Amino acid sequence: MTPEQCAAQRQIDLAATIRGLTLADAVGLALRDHRRRLGLSQRAYARLRSKTPSSIARLESSAGCSQLKAVIEALDGTGFELALVRPGDEDTGSTPAAIVGPDAWPMTELLARVRDGSRRFPAHHEAQAVVSPPSWWWHREFFAGRPGPEPQWYAPRPTPQEPYPLRSDTA
Repeated sequence: MTPEQCAAQRQIDLAATIRGLTLADAVGLALRDHRRRLGLSQRAYARLRSKTPSSIARLESSAGCSQLKAVIEALDGTGFELALVRPGDEDTGSTPAAIVGPDAWPMTELLARVRDGSRRFPAHHEAQAVVSPPSWWWHREFFAGRPGPEPQWYAPRPTPQEPYPLRSDTA
């Protein structure tokens, strides 16, 4: 191959590699970049980061197999971080990809919890803030003498759009 052909083949290989680059690959590249900027071997970098050399090697080669917490900790202080991104319209390019920040989520997703605060409402129900406690709370708890905390949120069950079909007795 001529030098021009080699350069052309490298460009083809580069384009294919970029298309196949995964998030796990990018994390490994970011860690290698940080280590390269510091001029450290994996062993010295691991010592600096208070990690084992094998954990650094695993993160650099296959971060996708690591826990998310470990990946985030590994990226801390490197100049890189993970981000949740809403993809743009690739066909027209009219809508660019955007990083999803904390203000992108509705208030109910961030605040609404069942009364003891242990869990969220089911995702397929639309949670709403309570204006005044519901009647079941007054009857079962307040007037019964065992008032628990007033509900702050509720998620009404959706009503079916159409009534259930009646069975027809056509025999």
